[in-house]
Amino acid sequence: MRAPPRRPGTRLVLALGLACLAGPTVALASPLEYLPVGDPLVEEIRLLEVIGPPGPDARFTLPHLGTQPLQRFELQGRGPAAGVSPAAAISHVRLERALERDAAEWFAPEPSHPSTPRLFERVSPTGERLELSAGAGGAWRAEDGGNDFLTGSGLHARVGAQFDRWLVFGHVLAGRVDRARTFADPIVANTDLIVHTEEAYVAYTGTGGLWAAQFGRSRWHWGPGSEGSLILSRTAAPITALAARAHLPAWRLDAIALSATLQATAGEQLAAHRLEWQPFEPLRLGVTEAARYHATSWQALYALGAIPYVLVQRLLTQDEPSGEDLRNNVLFGFDAAWRLAPGTRLYGELVVDDLHARTSSNPDKYGWQLGWEGAGMIGARRLSWGGEWTRLSRYLYTSFFGRAYTAQGLPLGFPDGPDSRRVAVRGAVDFGTDWQLLARASRLDQGENDLDEPYEPGSPRVSTGSFEGVVERTRDVQAGLRWCPAGGVDLRALAGYRWVDDLGHAPGASERHAHVTLEARLAR
Repeated sequence: MRAPPRRPGTRLVLALGLACLAGPTVALASPLEYLPVGDPLVEEIRLLEVIGPPGPDARFTLPHLGTQPLQRFELQGRGPAAGVSPAAAISHVRLERALERDAAEWFAPEPSHPSTPRLFERVSPTGERLELSAGAGGAWRAEDGGNDFLTGSGLHARVGAQFDRWLVFGHVLAGRVDRARTFADPIVANTDLIVHTEEAYVAYTGTGGLWAAQFGRSRWHWGPGSEGSLILSRTAAPITALAARAHLPAWRLDAIALSATLQATAGEQLAAHRLEWQPFEPLRLGVTEAARYHATSWQALYALGAIPYVLVQRLLTQDEPSGEDLRNNVLFGFDAAWRLAPGTRLYGELVVDDLHARTSSNPDKYGWQLGWEGAGMIGARRLSWGGEWTRLSRYLYTSFFGRAYTAQGLPLGFPDGPDSRRVAVRGAVDFGTDWQLLARASRLDQGENDLDEPYEPGSPRVSTGSFEGVVERTRDVQAGLRWCPAGGVDLRALAGYRWVDDLGHAPGASERHAHVTLEARLAR
């Protein structure tokens, strides 16, 4: 696979950003702000969950980790910084570097991790806040003789305004976005450099954080998976949605209901709701249901989120027996994560699209994921590791009547889509809080069935558990170094090699190439 042609305009934008951020410092907005899905801090939170248990007076709390995004204040406990294990202490330092700007409101800050001022910040005596953060970041990748900056690379600006329990937040990018010229005029001619946003919302948080609502454009990740989840994944395109949350601490129960429009002019809607329960400290259970339906706007029974979606279609049909376009496509998922012992956690997720009896002519559509992760100390160094095995059957996420689980042509769930199997392992060695060695290896088997090929009723019955046609097999290994000396400074250099057999599902076709990736996240 040959890399896209070089774009000098992208280099110019990122170079200007790096120049203006000499000596960068982290810039975080209100404690009511949502931690972006995929933020590097999420990995530190996962490790604290694996290392556990946090205890009642922990420095950081670990809320509904299978229902992201999280709000910053949800992470902040009131316990002392001392007394944690060496493995947990590394994550504590990295989290405090990023969160301590708001620490005075939630717990006593740690003096050994000082913080410098934001680019702009004003806090009134009554608590109203106005904050501005500027940054530069993204990734540059070179492979097979070509190189280019990846989507999201460029200059970033984040602005947050909090008054009472309300938060208005926006994240604007001036940089490269994939396929930008198909929907916007570029900043520099013949490039994909545009001004864009993938995260902008208005949110309200009830007193004590017992409930919250968020409306705007963002990403969601439901489930314990690291590479991706099976119904709503961080790897999906951003969507515009209304999310309502409730937290019942007495039962360790969290609930969320989400309504989104995927294609406004076509009337394609998404509804999803989830319950996450922690019956006892090491175990987390989750149940998720999602529905794709057609309507000119959000329908009340779907948006309510309190009625199973399999019943909503029946109620709508009862109200309008002659309705020809009321059919929905429902996915149901179950996930569990169990810390067997401090430093070891197992997790799994199952998604069901359609299950039929053996005598049915329609095939079963399903997917599952199994994962294992751990962390521990070897001398003065922390070793962390993990592995995932994900299998998606043929026709998963597809719909012959137009209700596919996609947004902007990408799966809302796991990124590989139907008819795929991925096995991935990862590892990291932390030399203190600033330096980290990283390694990852994966194998992807991809059959010929894709999102544009749903099963048509009446077609010959097939076994969805087997691959369709010629299987394309991709193996990839990479290793590198990460440097994160302070909140707001995160640099990575990765090198790897990729083998592809039966490329494009053509027998005998192959590809081999090395690749290098440089990543930077700088904020002030």
